[in-house]
Order: sequence, then C-alpha cells, then structure tokens
Amino acid sequence: MKLNAAWIPGRKRQRAPSRRRPLPFRKGVLRLLGTGAVLTLLIAGGGVSLHLPARPGAATEYFRVDAGQSFTAVEASLARGGIVSFRGPLSIWARVTGKDRQIHPGTYELSAAQTPLEILHTLVSGDMILKRLTIPEGFTQAQILERLQAELPLSANDLAAAAADGQWMQSLGIPEPSLEGYLFPETYLFDPSSSAREVLGTMVRTCLAHLEGARRSRAVELGMSDHALLTLASIIELEAAVDDERARISAVYHNRLRQNLLLQADPTVAYAAGRIGERLTSQDLAVDSPFNTYQHAGLPPGPICSPGLESVDAALWPLVGCADLYFVARGDGTHIFSRSLEQHNRARAQIEASKRPPPSSKAKATKPRSRGARRRRR
Repeated sequence: MKLNAAWIPGRKRQRAPSRRRPLPFRKGVLRLLGTGAVLTLLIAGGGVSLHLPARPGAATEYFRVDAGQSFTAVEASLARGGIVSFRGPLSIWARVTGKDRQIHPGTYELSAAQTPLEILHTLVSGDMILKRLTIPEGFTQAQILERLQAELPLSANDLAAAAADGQWMQSLGIPEPSLEGYLFPETYLFDPSSSAREVLGTMVRTCLAHLEGARRSRAVELGMSDHALLTLASIIELEAAVDDERARISAVYHNRLRQNLLLQADPTVAYAAGRIGERLTSQDLAVDSPFNTYQHAGLPPGPICSPGLESVDAALWPLVGCADLYFVARGDGTHIFSRSLEQHNRARAQIEASKRPPPSSKAKATKPRSRGARRRRR
C-alpha cells in the first residue's frame, strides 16, 4: 500500500495556508477607505462653501482685525458675527495658500453677502476703511475735540478723559497737563475703530516729529523749549493773517521779550476770556488770567491754539534786522509796524481816521412822502 507523503498516521492533515487576507486587515482597509471618502466629501463641501455667501443680500458692516491676531481667531470672529457660515474651510485654505500670514490689521467693510474667498481677498489686499479728517491751523483744543467727536465715532466722555489724563500726556512727552498746541493741524486718515487716545496720540506724535532735526537745533540755539516754541508759534498763528508778515510779527515778540516788555498780544487775552476771533473790550483786557499778556510779563503758561509749521518756523527764524516793537491791524489782514510808541500811536490814529465815514455833503431836505401816498406804477 502506497502511503501519501503528506499523511502520517496519528496526525491530522494540515491545510495549506489561505491566500485571503486576515479579516482584521480587510476591516482596516475598509475603514481607511471610508474615512478617506468622508474626508473627500468634507473637503469638497468645504471647497464649495468658500464660494457661497453666508447671507446673500446682507448689508455691509465694520469688521476689525487687531495687530498680531491669528487668522484662526479672525475666522472665528467672522463666524460669530455671521459673516461666514462655517469655521474651518477658510482657515485651511488660507493656511495652504499662505494667505493666513498676509492679512493686514485694521477696520474693513465686509458683508455676509460676500463669499469667504472674497472676504479673504479683502483682508489680504489691506483695503481698509479710513476716515479723512482735517484739523485747520489755529484751532484750539476745544475746537479740535469737538470736530473729532463730530467726524469720528468717539464719545465726548472718552475724549475729555484722555485730554485730562496728565500721566498719559507725560508719557507722550508733553510737560504740562494740557494738549493745547500739541494736536498738530493736518489732514489725517484714521481707522474708524481707533480709540480717543490712539487718535490724540497720533496727533501729538505728529507734532513732536515736526520739531525734530533742524527745528530742534534752532530752538536750542535760541534757548527755547518745545513748549515755549509752540506757545510763541500759537500767538503768531492767531495774529498773522498774511504769510509774509509771520516772520516780522515774530521779530516784534522776540524784541519785546528781549527788552522785558509786556507782549500785549490780543489773542492771549481772547483765549483767557474765551472770545477767540471776537473783538475785545476794555473789560477783556483787564481779565485776571496768567494768559493775559497785558498784565503778565513773558510768554503765557502754554500755547493758545495749534500752530501750523509756517508759524513754528516764523517763531524760530524771526525777520533778521527787524527792530519793530509794535504793530496794529489795518483791518484787511495786514498790519502797520512801528519801532517806537510814538510811531505806533500815529499808526493807530491813522487807522481810526480811515474807518470814519467821510463827511456827507448837505443835501436838500425834502419832505418824506408817507407810505400810503405812493402809487404803484403799472
């Protein structure tokens, strides 16, 4: 009897190994494929959502991106505000394309009617909302704060609190607890979401930056601090209506300061009396205030308005060789300058005489007709 080599008495026959994969392996493959399918669907769905606005027809609204804010936080804020529908797809796309590191801080005008990709493009382009604001030369602090409140979403309380914070002013480099004279007159572009301190701080830093370099060197040469410079420049700003006279008006004040004469500057009295731009009376000239330069020698305690660069430069570079000590306004924006009080009084008399109406020739008196006697011509 021929025995099968594969069979041995007393032992069970062993089956050949199966070529099929173990069951756990097949389950793992199926699970992986299922997960991939789900991810594919999620990615596809997320990609579609990037092209779909959250709320078609929605109005625009302000949206602020803070400096240093991550894009994940930006997207979360967009989702909370309902500007985008989902969190995740936009962050993934921004991270893959590298645009999550290209967004600019600031305030934007966005809408839920935009697609997430359009919103991302706006944040990357830096197309921020900026408010143009112009502060004219010669404005006082009160006038500037009033304009800021009218033009920007800033409350009167926040502006007043910043303008009264002496410690904050010292941190900006202002020696006195007042912003008067340090809010530089300029045309600015402000972020509408800026705080009162951010806006005022920008104006102060702009002012102090203009005093650097040659102007600072000249002030040191004259023995003037920034505060004294801005104080004198503010007086010149309100006195000079014609640019060509600024340096000469400056020379008059420098000469009077050098000779220890009272400045007798009308704008300082007007500031003390709260009547800038108005005609002064004898009672105004007697107002009890350290800003009244008819009563107190030297410069007043501080600026009386925000001077422009022309007045700052005039204060630093007065007219060379000018010995004038007085000037009086003609009434047309120009002045008559004098070296002595006698000349000054003559100039004043001349101007007063020019203001009197010329004597009228005697006209034949006629009896006025009563209004009822008139007849309408047809």
